[in-house]
Amino acid sequence: MTTAPIGSGTESTVPSGQPTDTAPATVADQAPTTGERRLLTGLMANSVALYAVYGAVPAVLLPNLVADIDPGSKSTSLGVISAVGAFGAMLANPVAGALSDRTHGRFGRRAPWMAGGALLGGLSLIALGLGNNLLWIGVAWALAQISLNGLQAPLTAVIPDRTPEHRRGVFSSAAGLAQMLGATLGAAAAAGFAHALGLGFAAFGVLVVIGTAVYLLLNKEPAAPAPQGEVFRWKAFLAGFWVSPRKHPDFGWAFLGRFLLVLGYYCVASYQLYILDDYLGLTRDHANHLVPLLSLSMLPGLIVMIVVSGPWSDRVGRRKPFVIASSLGMAGALALPLVLHSVASMFGYAVLSGCAFGMYMAVDTALMTQVLPRPDAAAKDMGVLNVANALPQALAPAVAAVVIGALGGYSALFVAGILLTVLGALSILPIRTVR
Repeated sequence: MTTAPIGSGTESTVPSGQPTDTAPATVADQAPTTGERRLLTGLMANSVALYAVYGAVPAVLLPNLVADIDPGSKSTSLGVISAVGAFGAMLANPVAGALSDRTHGRFGRRAPWMAGGALLGGLSLIALGLGNNLLWIGVAWALAQISLNGLQAPLTAVIPDRTPEHRRGVFSSAAGLAQMLGATLGAAAAAGFAHALGLGFAAFGVLVVIGTAVYLLLNKEPAAPAPQGEVFRWKAFLAGFWVSPRKHPDFGWAFLGRFLLVLGYYCVASYQLYILDDYLGLTRDHANHLVPLLSLSMLPGLIVMIVVSGPWSDRVGRRKPFVIASSLGMAGALALPLVLHSVASMFGYAVLSGCAFGMYMAVDTALMTQVLPRPDAAAKDMGVLNVANALPQALAPAVAAVVIGALGGYSALFVAGILLTVLGALSILPIRTVR
């Protein structure tokens, strides 16, 4: 596997000349081809497996492992370990994306990175389950995050690589549905491993390898020819990660909107187990029992909104109203436990946040693909946008710990989440090239 410099023969396969804001309904409504069906199936299988890990480990397996080892300082320890792991993910995602943009060889640009990331990530998860001290856990989780983001970065390039703009709402819906199903079912399944954590980590490690294999077997990537002329230069490579918000303001606003919404969501979601335990006064066993039920209660609204929103946005040629509405819906969901302070309000939060996140995941990816500065560097630019997923996840536990400790406990945490998600909605308004 070798790599090539920026702009040296890694041209996108996306058809050019498609309008960014409108498309004829008759075109958007056409039945998918056989190749599109294979792509949808593989994309969903890989995304379900990958996001099952993201749903299971941070929400259930890792908090339980940390609580077993360091019960007296579990909140602080979890925050530090989560932050270190997510910081590694933040760096790995755009780097792996940029390298895959430049990769050439008979296996294509994306497949080698996806296969390697899945294998190393699965092994790191198995090692994580064998840990019996905080240092081991922190290192293993960081390695898992880095490896899995080596898989995720080229996976996110599938939509801009292989689909035209007028079909991206459908593919964005499929990706969003797979991601949320994976995260939800992963968290639910992980609760069954609360007293067999090592087995749980190993099971999810194997799952991500299987999901990636399904995608790669269904969607053979054509060979990527070696570039002609230019040579690889580290200075140009590193400089390529900076996307000027002055030159590309829509890219900057999209980045900010995603960053704020994800930070607001994860400030609360990453502490869900402790919210049930400390905010509502439940026992840890009771809290562990409720986590999968809360996750499952998200599914009906999530599935409906994902299935409806992406194709709907294709038909009307609009992305922004859907993203803004979903961000405001998330703020409304976070308000319920703040006002009512009960188990029932947590279920109300789960149902409403499922609807909001369903709409968001269905359309946000499509919007992001339409603000990319360079079609020949799709994985790198999508990787930069994925920093807006990884960085707030890195910051969320630390931000949440500060809010809980210094600003009034879990009530203040819900207020912070509401403010951040509302600001995320407002950040989408200035985008001009996407309607």
